[in-house]
Amino acid sequence: MNVSQERRQARRFPIERQLHYRVRGVKPELKGSGVTVNMSSRGVLFRPETPLEHGKPVILEISWPMLLNDSRPLKLVARGHIVWSDTDLAAMKIETWEFRTISTSSG
Repeated sequence: MNVSQERRQARRFPIERQLHYRVRGVKPELKGSGVTVNMSSRGVLFRPETPLEHGKPVILEISWPMLLNDSRPLKLVARGHIVWSDTDLAAMKIETWEFRTISTSSG
């Protein structure tokens, strides 16, 4: 596909990271794990454990490959909606995001 055929507004980068998701707006709240396929500043394509429903709000917690101050693991927390889904993949439009540290305490 050439650049003139690309409809996305932000370039996607192939990145494979572990993630956890929570789908809101369903009872009980749907939780699961998965892996990213690619990401941009506006969206994430990922492989969830189960098919996800189009239009539902979702929160992704994605393990991040960089450390804070070379010692603290980070996760990207992205909130948005499922904009596309099939049996193996789901796409989320990112509406808000933030980085958080991952607790490493054992106790």
